[in-house]
Amino acid sequence: MNEKRLWKLFLPPSLGGVLVFYLLPFVLSLYYGMIDNMGSRQFVGLQNVVETLKNPMFLQAAGNTAVYLGLSIPLILLLSLGLALLLHRGKRALLFALLVPLVLPSGVTAFFWNAIFSAGGLINKMLYLLGLPLVNWKTSAVAIVIPVILFLWKNTGLITAIMLIGYSRIPREYYEIAAGEGATPWICFYKVTLPYLAPTLFLSGLIAVIQSFKVFRELYILFGAYPNPHLYLLQHYMNNQFSSLNLQKLSAASHILFALMAVVILLTYLMQKRLSDRFTSVELSPTKVLSTGKKTSTLAGKLVLWSTAAMSLFPLLFTVSNSFLSPQEVINRYSSQVLPGNADSLARDGLHFVQMTLLPTEPTLAQYKEFLLQSPAYLRMFWNSVLLIVPILLGQLVVSVLAAYAFERSHWKYKEAAFAVYLVILLMPMQVTLVPNYITADLLGLLNSYWAIILPAIFHPLGVFLLRLQMKGFDKAWVEAAQDCGASEWQIFRRVILPNLRPGIMVVLVLTVAEYWNIIDQAIVFLDSTVKQPLSVSLSQMLAGESGIFFAASCIYVLPVLLIFGMGKATTK
Repeated sequence: MNEKRLWKLFLPPSLGGVLVFYLLPFVLSLYYGMIDNMGSRQFVGLQNVVETLKNPMFLQAAGNTAVYLGLSIPLILLLSLGLALLLHRGKRALLFALLVPLVLPSGVTAFFWNAIFSAGGLINKMLYLLGLPLVNWKTSAVAIVIPVILFLWKNTGLITAIMLIGYSRIPREYYEIAAGEGATPWICFYKVTLPYLAPTLFLSGLIAVIQSFKVFRELYILFGAYPNPHLYLLQHYMNNQFSSLNLQKLSAASHILFALMAVVILLTYLMQKRLSDRFTSVELSPTKVLSTGKKTSTLAGKLVLWSTAAMSLFPLLFTVSNSFLSPQEVINRYSSQVLPGNADSLARDGLHFVQMTLLPTEPTLAQYKEFLLQSPAYLRMFWNSVLLIVPILLGQLVVSVLAAYAFERSHWKYKEAAFAVYLVILLMPMQVTLVPNYITADLLGLLNSYWAIILPAIFHPLGVFLLRLQMKGFDKAWVEAAQDCGASEWQIFRRVILPNLRPGIMVVLVLTVAEYWNIIDQAIVFLDSTVKQPLSVSLSQMLAGESGIFFAASCIYVLPVLLIFGMGKATTK
C-alpha cells in the first residue's frame, strides 16, 4: 500500500462523518440564522443576530458566563500548574485520584452537591450553628461560585495531567544552567518554565474553556432550566431556545458564541506564541539531559496533594457509603422537610438540615434490593445506556485510529487544512454542535432514535486529535527499520504503530465513556420516548422523586466507568 494514497482508504470514513454530521449542518445553521422562521423562510440577513444581541436574557446569560469564565479559567490554570509542579516531585499516583471526578456521571454526584448547596444543605447548617445569616442560593448574587466550584472539582485533574506532561518535557539541564548563572527560582520560572510551557498552557486553556460549558449538566440537575438570574448562563439560554424549537434564535446565538470562541482562541494563541518566541532568545545551549537527583516534596506539598485528592474522592465515597442506608433513612437524613423520622435532629422554622454521613449506623442492602428487584424501569434504562455506549466506543476507536494514522503518515496535500477543520469542531462547545446534530438527525429521519446520538459521537474529532498527537511522539526509526525490512504500509500500521497506541487508545476510551455514559442534553433533545432514555437522565431527575434508592442506583451506574478507568490506569503506567 502506497502511503501517498493511504488517505483514500483510511480517511474517508472520518471525513465523511465530519462532513455529514458537523460541517454541512453547521453551514445549514448559518442559513437558518438568516431567515425569519421555518414557515415563510424569508431572508432577513443579520436581523436574528442583532435581535439576539439586544435580548436582555441573552445579555444576562452572556454577562454571567463571562464572569464564570473569568473566575474559572485563571483559577484552574493556576491550581493545575501548582499541582503539576508538586506531582512532578513525586506521588504521581495521586493524579488518578484527581482524575476520578472527570469520569463520574453528573447524576451520580448530584445528590452530594444538592446536600451542600440546598436551602437545608451543609453550608447553611454550618452558618446556622455559627449564628450567621443563611444563604438562599436560588436568589443569592454570589451563587456564581457554585459553577466555579463544580468546574474546578471536576476538571482540575484533567488540566493537571496536561500540565504535568508539558512540564515533564522541559529538559532539566535548562534549570541547571540557569541555577549555575545565579538565577533565583522565580527567574527560572519566568525565564524557563513559563515560556517553555506556553503551548501547554494554550492547550490547557482551550480544553478548560470547552469543559467549562459542560458544567451546565450539574446546574440543570440542581436548579432546573430557569435558575437564579445570577446562575443563568449561555447554556441555559441556548437549551431553552432549543426546547421551544426556535432554531433561528438558537442558530444566531450559536454563531455569536462561536465567533467569541474564535476571538478568544486567536488572542490566546498569539499570547502563547509570544511567550514561546521569548524562550528561543534565552541563551541556554544544552547538550544533554542531566540528572536532577532524587525527587523530593515538602511536607506542605504533600499536605496539599493529599487534601486535594481527598476532596476529589469525597463525593464518590459519600455516594458509596450512603448506598448502605435504608431508603427511609435516606429520606429522613436528606429531606428538607421536617418529618417524623428526623424531627429530633437539627431544624429551623420548619426546615430540616441535612445529616450527612460516611458511616451508616445500621448498614443494609435494602437500596440495592429495591433497585434491582422492584424497579424494572431503572434496569431497562441502565441497558439503554449500554446500548448507546457500546457502538459509540467501537465506532469512535476504529474511525479515530484509522484517520489519525492517515493524517500522520499520508502525503495528501490538503490534510493539514482538513485537520484544522477537525480542530475547530473539537473546540466548539456542545451547545454549538447540538444545533447541527439536530438538523442532521431531522433531515435523516433519526429523531427519537439512538442513531441520532450514536453517529455524531462516532465521528467526533476528539479521538483523531489525541491519537495523532501521540503518533507525533513516535520514534521515526521504528518505521524506517520496518520499511528497510520490506514491511508494507498495512504491516507497519498493524505491527508497529497499533501496539504502541495502547495508552492513547485507553485515554480515548476513558474520555469517550466519561462523556457519553454521562449523556443528558442529547438524550433529552433527541429521544422523545422515556422508554428509550438512558439511566443518566433518570438519575438527574431522582432528586425530586425516588431519592431513597438514588445512592444504590448511582453506585451501580458508576461501576462500569470506574472499571474502564482502572483499565486505563493500568494500561498507561
